[in-house]
Amino acid sequence: MGTALLSLALLIAAAPAVPELPRLPLAQYPADLRARVEAALARAERDPRSAVAAGELGMLLHAYDQAESAAACYRRARALDPAGFRWAYLSGVAESRLGRQDEALAALREAVRMEPRSVSARLRLAEALQAAGDLQGSALLYGALIEEDPGLPHAHYGLGRVEAARGAVGAAVDRYVAATRLFDAYGAAHYALALAYRDLGRDDDAKRSLDLYQKHLLDAPALDDPLVRQVKALKDDARQRLAEGVRLGKAGDLSGAVREHEKAVEADPTLAQAHANLVSLYGRLRSWEKVEAHYRAAVALAPGLADVHYDYAVALGEQGRATQAAEALGRALAINPYHPRAHHNLGTLLLAQGRLEEAAGHFRAALENEPGYRLAGFNLGRVLVAQGELREAIEVFQKIVATDDEDTPRYLYALASAYVRAGERDTGVRYAREARDKAAALGQTDLVASIEKDLGQLGLAP
Repeated sequence: MGTALLSLALLIAAAPAVPELPRLPLAQYPADLRARVEAALARAERDPRSAVAAGELGMLLHAYDQAESAAACYRRARALDPAGFRWAYLSGVAESRLGRQDEALAALREAVRMEPRSVSARLRLAEALQAAGDLQGSALLYGALIEEDPGLPHAHYGLGRVEAARGAVGAAVDRYVAATRLFDAYGAAHYALALAYRDLGRDDDAKRSLDLYQKHLLDAPALDDPLVRQVKALKDDARQRLAEGVRLGKAGDLSGAVREHEKAVEADPTLAQAHANLVSLYGRLRSWEKVEAHYRAAVALAPGLADVHYDYAVALGEQGRATQAAEALGRALAINPYHPRAHHNLGTLLLAQGRLEEAAGHFRAALENEPGYRLAGFNLGRVLVAQGELREAIEVFQKIVATDDEDTPRYLYALASAYVRAGERDTGVRYAREARDKAAALGQTDLVASIEKDLGQLGLAP
């Protein structure tokens, strides 16, 4: 064999093998996605030396949360185009998603080497370093990003996580606070801040942060990450459907809201928030089998959503399944111990069982977490009357009659009854007549009849 041919043979033998394209479960994909994947796969097979064809197949799979298959495509694209930043970067993103930290670190380090000014690549690398236990390396990278741009909330949040992992909870709080000041709807930062405050014994601050987390559960500051944006754009349909479903639900169009949410989960079965919203929507429509199915799907995808357990409990209560409803409320409160409606509903179930002291505790917790929660005040007052704590009951009822709406006559009637029981007959009668007049103005004829009957029993003309 000639020298040139021998050298070529040695080079070929030394060259790393190009990874194969993954075997894809095409039959399991929805029809529209299957057609898109088949077309992208065909392009990659027709041009086996094209990094772009392999990488774009990976991007499509990545968009639909097929991270394992996407990672295999990115590995092939990197082997075919070792200088391609986007394949190294997206490979690192996918490997991080799969929890394969060594592979993620190797890919992201390569991406940062190729584009050292990329903020998104450095943030991803810092996150991967922290996940791999290299707290010093992660802190240095986050610190450099903050020095370069003090207004980058992601870096403050990331450094806070590093400080928390080091056990420096006070320093972590400072970083989380900085992140939330830069972006006040930063859900993950509010949650991390709640945990840090809890560890410091600052329970009131922990409660406020957890409330903000529940309010901004899915919110995060925008990041200029064009490659991930390109991936997400391949599956915009599902989130657009979800947004439209939420809009229709707020407008009172339940059937339209259900339709759009169902289309969202058809386009993306892993969209946990869509499943969670359907638990509430189908509960309002009393479609119990659908409630059950979407609850199971939501919990499997995102077990930490307190509201999905609460909405499921409401549906169970509507079916008369009190024991299961109480269990679901317990799960909601285990995730968010400051959930006022979960406390209230659990108190209502305990009240029905005659467990007055426990019920009162949950009604008080509901009011502590939402002082304007009038129904919780009404039910706490009822418990206090049953316990003979009439003076405290009167104080509670007084707080909830200040607002004038359709519930006010009922609350005034309860206040009147408490005064009469406490021996203050004249004051009770005055509130009873006020309750009757307001009920009559609102057309609440049953309540009017009840009040007039009580006034008659007291020997008074209606």
